[in-house]
Amino acid sequence: MYEKNKFDKPFCGLQMRLFPTGNASPKYEYSGEASKVKFTCSLTKRKYGLSQVNDWFNTPEVQEYTKAGYVLKYMTKTQEMQNPPQYAKGNLEQILCLVMIKPYKPQPNVDGFKPVGQTMPQYKPQPMTEAQPSAPDHAMPVEKMSDMDDEIPF
Repeated sequence: MYEKNKFDKPFCGLQMRLFPTGNASPKYEYSGEASKVKFTCSLTKRKYGLSQVNDWFNTPEVQEYTKAGYVLKYMTKTQEMQNPPQYAKGNLEQILCLVMIKPYKPQPNVDGFKPVGQTMPQYKPQPMTEAQPSAPDHAMPVEKMSDMDDEIPF
């Protein structure tokens, strides 16, 4: 039988590679010069600068995803470089992506069991009652410890 893929459209996103700085956290570990490093579209392979991201979003290819209910998300991943530059300060690179993702929709119940939210009784707030005093009305506070007639039981 034909099994439908989780996503009905190919991957759509802009991705940019950031290169290692040689620093460790909390300093910035990866960087890229904004005038040199460009975003690459996964569908058309066209390059976009930071100021052109809105132009990419308004292209007909990406608008097709928007009309299908996809939303834009930021995502990153760290991976090993395929062809590291000769003087690279590490062998890892950070990939920054703007990705079109289909939002999560809970599936209807298919196995006959009710979801936990329907089977567990719901919390119902009880009305507040007035607190009852724990001591009798004629009780007097102890002023001296020697007045107590109870002995310590050991």
